[in-house]
Amino acid sequence: MRKFFLLSTMVLVALLASAQNKIAPKLQKGDRKVYNFEMIINGAGQKELKLSTVEEITVAEQQADGYVLELVTTSVKSDAGSDAMNRIVALSQELVANARIRLLTDKDGRPLKLLNFNEVKQKCEATTGKLIDELLAKVPEVKSIGNKDVLMKQLQSNITEEALLNSMNATTNPLALNGKTISMGAQDEYVDETGLKIKRMFFPAADGTVTVTSSLNMNKDEIKQLIISQVEKIAPAQAEMVKQNIDMILQTDAVKVDMTEKATYTFAPDGWVKTITAEKNNESMGQKISQKATITLQ
Repeated sequence: MRKFFLLSTMVLVALLASAQNKIAPKLQKGDRKVYNFEMIINGAGQKELKLSTVEEITVAEQQADGYVLELVTTSVKSDAGSDAMNRIVALSQELVANARIRLLTDKDGRPLKLLNFNEVKQKCEATTGKLIDELLAKVPEVKSIGNKDVLMKQLQSNITEEALLNSMNATTNPLALNGKTISMGAQDEYVDETGLKIKRMFFPAADGTVTVTSSLNMNKDEIKQLIISQVEKIAPAQAEMVKQNIDMILQTDAVKVDMTEKATYTFAPDGWVKTITAEKNNESMGQKISQKATITLQ
């Protein structure tokens, strides 16, 4: 009896491991999905930040080999108040508010290309100056981080076509799994918005839920290059010093780099994401940041 039970269990495990599920939401011109994003951020010497956004996704066009989706963030709210660091984090979300992004996807809804990046970039750049002026007026302490030109350069450096497209394909969000064939223990890699190379593993459940675990996947040389490139961007005057002393710097905990995340996706009957719950922990340049996020389909 025990041998039979063990054999049956092994068969079930083998069947589960070989099972595959392709994420392909039903797409039809005119369909509109609205998602509520709720995030709680702790760490980096700042008080807890609660951030809420609303994002609309509309199927605008059907083409021979895919679809055009329109994405727009219609609302950004936070309790950042007068906290300098939290206001900057909230500001990075406010930059893209009301910028309508036209996204080309394949037939499964997998993001392929931004069709109006220049338009989106111009709108974000036009908004940046106004938002920073408001920030400096309300939170003068921000000047200790940098003047208006420095802040604008840092914020706008993240508004690239590659970064925006990557955020849809990799960052935990309602489009991230579209087009993927999910099987037990399947893996892929991506580079996040901060330049970290991340490995993901997928674990589908019998009820259709998919759990995704992510972790840093970088060797010592890659971490060296990442640190140098970050210093070149935010403190170019110190870049040469960092290059000369990078091996010694890496021996300290001040520049330890790490990242882990666990996200669980559930799906509606039409294949669209219904909910996402995620917990993420980052450590970089001596700062630890934890994030809890909940994404819900209205």
